[in-house]
Amino acid sequence: MEYILDFWASASGNLFMFPVAICVAALATGSGFGGGIIFLPIFVYVLDMTIPQSIGTSMVTELCGMTSAMIGYVRQRQIEYGMAFPMVLLSIPGVVIGLHLAMVINEAILKVFFGLLVVGCAAWTFVSMIERKYGDREGLNVEEMYPFSWVPFIGGISSGLSSVGTAETIFPLLERIYKINVHRAIATTIVVEGLVGWVATSINIWEGQIRWDVAVFTMTGVLIGGQLGPIVNRITPVSVLKVIFSVFVFLTGSKMVYDNIPKILGLFK
Repeated sequence: MEYILDFWASASGNLFMFPVAICVAALATGSGFGGGIIFLPIFVYVLDMTIPQSIGTSMVTELCGMTSAMIGYVRQRQIEYGMAFPMVLLSIPGVVIGLHLAMVINEAILKVFFGLLVVGCAAWTFVSMIERKYGDREGLNVEEMYPFSWVPFIGGISSGLSSVGTAETIFPLLERIYKINVHRAIATTIVVEGLVGWVATSINIWEGQIRWDVAVFTMTGVLIGGQLGPIVNRITPVSVLKVIFSVFVFLTGSKMVYDNIPKILGLFK
C-alpha cells in the first residue's frame, strides 16, 4: 500500500497526459499514423525525458492504443491479414536493430533524425492529399510484395531509433504503391504497428527504458482513444485527420532539427 501511495505521489503530476493521450490515440488510430510521432516530442520537450526513455514510453503507450484499435478494426472486418503478417515479420528485425542503435547514438543526432523523419512524413502527406489518388483494391498477392519487402525492415529500424517509422512507411506503401482502399490500408497498418509494438515493448521493459509514472496515464488514455479511432476514421474525412497530424509534426520536427543542429556541429569542434 505504501508503495502505491509513493508511486501515485510521484506520478500524479503527469495526470494531464491522460486526456492528451485520448486525443492523440483517437487521431492516430483513425488516420493510420503512429502515435509516437506526437508522443515523442511531448515527452522530450514537456516532460524532459531522455530519447531512450521517450522511445520506450512512447512505444508502450502506442502498444495499448494500437491493440485497442486492432479490436475495433477486427470487428469492422477491415484488415488485410495476408499483407499484415508478412510485414510484421519483416519489421521485427529492423526494430531490434533500431532499439540497440538508440542506446549508443548521441541524443542530438537522434533528435535531428526524428525531426527530419517527421518533416518528411508531413511533406509526403501533403503531396498525397494534393494528388488525391486513392486506391480501391482489396487484397494483394504475396508475389507483389517482394519488390518492396525492404520497406518494413527500414521502417522497423526507424521505429526503434525514434518510435516513428513502422506505420509511417507501411501506410504509404499500402495506399500509394499497392493502391489498397484507404480505410483497409489504415486498419492493416494499425495491426502491423500493434504486433511489432509487442516485440519492441518487451525489449524496452527488459532494458528499463519505460517511465511508468507517465505510462500509467498515457496507456489508460490510449485504450480509450484507440476505441474512438475506428469511429473517427468512419465519420471524418481522412484528409482532415492528415492535415491535423501533418501541421503538428511539421512544426515539432522543424523545431527539433533547429534546436539540435548546433549541438551536432559542436561535436566536431
